Amino acid sequence: MLSFSYQNHTLHAESVAITDLMAAYGSPLYVYSRTGIENNWREFDQAFGTHPHLVCYAVKANSNLAVLNILAKIGAGFDIVSIGELERVLVAGGKANKCVFSGVAKTVSEIERALEVGVRCFNVESASELNRIESVAQSVDKQAPISIRVNPNVDAKTHPYISTGLKENKFGVDMNEALDLYQIAQKSEHLSVQGLDCHIGSQITDVSPFLDALDKVLELLKQLNTHGITIHHLDLGGGIGIDYEGEETINIQAYINA
Repeated sequence: MLSFSYQNHTLHAESVAITDLMAAYGSPLYVYSRTGIENNWREFDQAFGTHPHLVCYAVKANSNLAVLNILAKIGAGFDIVSIGELERVLVAGGKANKCVFSGVAKTVSEIERALEVGVRCFNVESASELNRIESVAQSVDKQAPISIRVNPNVDAKTHPYISTGLKENKFGVDMNEALDLYQIAQKSEHLSVQGLDCHIGSQITDVSPFLDALDKVLELLKQLNTHGITIHHLDLGGGIGIDYEGEETINIQAYINA
């Protein structure tokens, strides 16, 4: 059953008429479907089968505590971009060791707090940020788990304002510079190399840009292996396009299989 559907010409959220909700709570109001949220997350989770994985919800999409709590209860991970998002996840029952800290402007205090609660990994956007994380980790005598976000220079075939994987976009490290940063991290006593990160944009309706980016990520992975740098996870990002008006979008199972 669809989370939202028309029954007798009246929009329903699951089995509840929106008109009844309006009568009870007033209008305008936001209505979410718990079943819809759980089913969408499980579609990704189940597509991986027995392959080791963690499906992380991007908190920036909706940081409502009830929404986060629903996801925490079913075992979701979380992709955060600020300390405020991290604190909301923790209050909602999420686990710090299932949080990956993305974003381009992590402050010293944010890094300190993330290390204090045991965040799973920092997705590093630049050489200066790598230095900042190392400096903070040293000051608190901890080892910071890091993943470097690379820019694969791939056209996501989406709107230019929500494209993040082209060379001219502001996000991520140039593929040709990534090896040097990984070697710096590998030698540091206060950094622990964990992953390799890539995110190419949002509202993507074709799987081919994801695969093009992954091809480049895997080439870099081979290069890292030859230099004795072990990568424990790939963080593969990008937003699956929403079917707003019957447009063709990505089949999740086919995408994960690919």
